Amino acid sequence: MEITPAAGSDHEIPEHLFMCSKLYLAAFRGYTDEVCSLLAGSSGAAVEPANSSPSPAAQEHANHQGPCSIREVTAELRTLLHIAAGQGHDDLIAELCLHDSSLLSSASSSGDTPLHCAARAGHALAVRAISLLAGASVEEDRVREVVRSKNAAGDTALHLAARHGHGKAVEELMEVAPETASELNGAGVSPLYLAVMSRSVRAVRAIISCRNASAAGPNSQNALHAAVLQCSDFQQIFTRVN
Repeated sequence: MEITPAAGSDHEIPEHLFMCSKLYLAAFRGYTDEVCSLLAGSSGAAVEPANSSPSPAAQEHANHQGPCSIREVTAELRTLLHIAAGQGHDDLIAELCLHDSSLLSSASSSGDTPLHCAARAGHALAVRAISLLAGASVEEDRVREVVRSKNAAGDTALHLAARHGHGKAVEELMEVAPETASELNGAGVSPLYLAVMSRSVRAVRAIISCRNASAAGPNSQNALHAAVLQCSDFQQIFTRVN
């Protein structure tokens, strides 16, 4: 399975595939019925979220012509699944994948997949849902392809969850594909190093459970060096492992 941009570069997005504001807002708020209605061709009522506004792309293309499509994207090539994953809307994630499972491997202009979005935001249940849905695919080893995919910065979903200290999301990712603990990003940094720097004991424990976890950090540093500067809890964890 190949991780590919949702619709080419932003200069190549056909007008009818720019995401309309109604669809964007419904997905952002997790209104599954509203999204399904719009995709089915019903006009639906405009959704006004209390503490959010549509993206510039959604505002620009508010007057969407014709029925909405599940393949519509924002100017950053984010699909409906990216939006749902980033907000942790599990029911909507399942519904979208039921209609088009290829969205699982769609990449934004920065190379983020929906799993990257869920991991960055720390939505552990969304991480689990995406992993399970990928595993249900008929494509062999698709779940590992999704979990191990890297964005433009070379980050896997595990890198993002670890960087932001999302311990539960890290646990979910390690359960599905523990081998990603050995992956380095474009800067040569490991998830373990990022977990230590985030000061998340839960994330560190989950990653260090993998024997092959890399400890690499920037400028010849490693996770143990960082642990010494962080807190005694980390030092105790590394001492027990060693």
